[in-house]
Amino acid sequence: MIARRAFVVQIAALVALAGTDRAAFARIPRRARSGLPHPEPRPGITSENVLAESELGERRRVREAYDGARRYPEIFDGVFCACGCDKTMNHRSLLSCFESRQAIGCMACREEAELVTGLAQKGKTLEEIRLAVDKEFGD
Repeated sequence: MIARRAFVVQIAALVALAGTDRAAFARIPRRARSGLPHPEPRPGITSENVLAESELGERRRVREAYDGARRYPEIFDGVFCACGCDKTMNHRSLLSCFESRQAIGCMACREEAELVTGLAQKGKTLEEIRLAVDKEFGD
């Protein structure tokens, strides 16, 4: 189910784009194209700052979520975290949650990570993953 406001914004963007090129589409703010303000992945981003397993405790789901961030850092860095940590902890992306202890105690971060990891394992593109995150966690 898509929120009315997001639907109206998306339709307006599509109407405006009719007959234009891809460069025009790229200039539309990401918020108008999707439900969440996904950041662009930083060039050369790695998982070097994701917490080590030794810092995670024994909970399987926590370990698996951090493993996903280690395996797909460039995707995690291009996905907005919907838990609100952008405001409370100044996180720029889902990857930021896993570069800190945030995701150890935040079920929302872990659930989003499970979705992102599962789709990445299936070979989905960053754009497809963002759309799935918007559908699951967006307004």
